[in-house]
Amino acid sequence: MRQTIANKGITSLRHQRIDGLIRKIDLQLGRLFNIKRGLSILCLILLSYCTSALSTPQSAEVSSQSINVQAALIKNFTHLIEWPKTRFVKDNTEFNLCTYQSKKLEQQFKTIFTNKQIKGKQVNILSINSTDLKGCDLIYITDSSKKLLLRVLESARTLGILTISAQDGYGEQGIHINFYKSGQNMAFELNKHALDSAGFQVSTQLYRYARIVK
Repeated sequence: MRQTIANKGITSLRHQRIDGLIRKIDLQLGRLFNIKRGLSILCLILLSYCTSALSTPQSAEVSSQSINVQAALIKNFTHLIEWPKTRFVKDNTEFNLCTYQSKKLEQQFKTIFTNKQIKGKQVNILSINSTDLKGCDLIYITDSSKKLLLRVLESARTLGILTISAQDGYGEQGIHINFYKSGQNMAFELNKHALDSAGFQVSTQLYRYARIVK
């Protein structure tokens, strides 16, 4: 009984920490992109939150904290990206964020995105194991899908699905947004050709702070 109560307390504290991180990044990015002149530097936000996320010596904790930061940034990046006009179904009240071949990441995202919205829709987390991505609005691709990467990307391009990862070289392969380490910090790259060819419209403000790959 005591163990159950303790576990619930830990889970509640974890939710509070994640929600706090997302609110802070929401606030910072809201200020950033509402200012017409003298924009603050998005990279400083990345440096601030990602340095703290990557400073702990426990590798498992590093992974968890890094995903928390990425999730907060993904949520905010979607405000600066317009999906292909034919993509969203009007009657669909959920934004389906899919993870590809990663049950662990699915559970992490379910914790992070509880009661969160993207594009005015409730976030629904799905785990996908095939290259048929129908129903996904955004898919996070891990290193476990390397052998099928090109097939997954072709499916995503055809269906107008935003692709995100944090794997070396995936940006050049055609991933739309790819997080990467720059020294001890996290940064991100955008594949402009892949985004344009799939019909996405991306704010120039987001391109300004990204490394562009082709």
